[in-house]
Amino acid sequence: MASVKLHRCSWTFLHTDLDACWKVQRALDEQGIDYEVVKHGYGKGARPAVRALSGQKWLPVIEFEDGRAYRAESDDMAARVRAGQLFG
Repeated sequence: MASVKLHRCSWTFLHTDLDACWKVQRALDEQGIDYEVVKHGYGKGARPAVRALSGQKWLPVIEFEDGRAYRAESDDMAARVRAGQLFG
């Protein structure tokens, strides 16, 4: 299966549904999708690298091998992953 990069906050120790990034990471794990975690600091600052990738500053963002980025509300992102529609 294709590998992706999960751009997420640095709060990787927080495994609750209060963490939007964890919701998406857990869905990727459940579906067995290979991914690399790219951490982007604490807080909600300007995040220039995230803005350059996706056009906005919010996390999480999934980056595909071809450089495209996918960003939506975390519940929607997790649902898409679980439905097997991440790559389609």
